[in-house]
Amino acid sequence: MKVKPKDVTMTALLAKAAAMALAQHPVMNATCKDVKSFTYNSIINIAVVVAINGGLITLVLPDADKLDLYLLSQKWKELIEKAWPSNFSPMRTFTLSNLGMFGVDRFDVILPPG
Repeated sequence: MKVKPKDVTMTALLAKAAAMALAQHPVMNATCKDVKSFTYNSIINIAVVVAINGGLITLVLPDADKLDLYLLSQKWKELIEKAWPSNFSPMRTFTLSNLGMFGVDRFDVILPPG
């Protein structure tokens, strides 16, 4: 499949792959409420961290598992163009950070409360 001529980015490919993996492994799409209790989310939202003006913003692709790759890529481009502020609860999203394009091979994640 040739996706580059259709302007599908690596970020869109990674978001789609993550959504497909979460659909197959729902235990990974869970929220830890406390040390003993988990909530398994029925929806799959993929959040991607993007650098903006000296900070970070999380852009969310809702229902990413239900979108085909081309539509997901189009929605991603729309989010980037708008630099839409994140107003989704971190409890209902799976966050993806693609730092490989900057030569990063590992990093530590700081999880938000909740």
